[in-house]
Amino acid sequence: MFNQLGQPASGETIAVIKTNHGEMRARLFSDIVGEGATNFIELAEQGKYKDVPFHRVIKGFMIQGGDFTNKNGTGGHSAKGPKTTIGDRYDSKLSHLRGALSWAKTAMPNSIGSQFFIVHPEEGTHFLDHPQGGGPAEGYSVFGQLFDGFDVLDSIAGVKTDGRDRPFDDVIIEDVTIEKVP
Repeated sequence: MFNQLGQPASGETIAVIKTNHGEMRARLFSDIVGEGATNFIELAEQGKYKDVPFHRVIKGFMIQGGDFTNKNGTGGHSAKGPKTTIGDRYDSKLSHLRGALSWAKTAMPNSIGSQFFIVHPEEGTHFLDHPQGGGPAEGYSVFGQLFDGFDVLDSIAGVKTDGRDRPFDDVIIEDVTIEKVP
């Protein structure tokens, strides 16, 4: 039976997110949300997440990064190339739990590019989930789950930020590498 919070199993794909605060490891659910996870995998393999900031940090909510073009939350695109996006991918087995990786997007359907966030709090973010019977752009698409590096998530979530939730000191994704569990 599937457990979002479980340890990675043999054959699963994981992401190693190296930051200037340490390393986080996440399971990626391409077998459940397809393109929702493969977009992240392909962007990482294209090197798009090298030296990209977590540009938005809200302690008790989430940390957001992945804008490799403008590095301020206004850019990025899907793995398909410039000016491309992908559609939302939802599955009722996946929820916005502590450590969930989910796609940032606009209020429009099919607006996922490269920006993602990692959920910080223990509870209280299920409002981000796609509602039962909801419209095509309601909720956010979970595509992965941290299984290691929660101390790094807490460290990043605890940095001082300005009134626009931007860290005063840069929080950098140094690289994201993709591995298969033997």
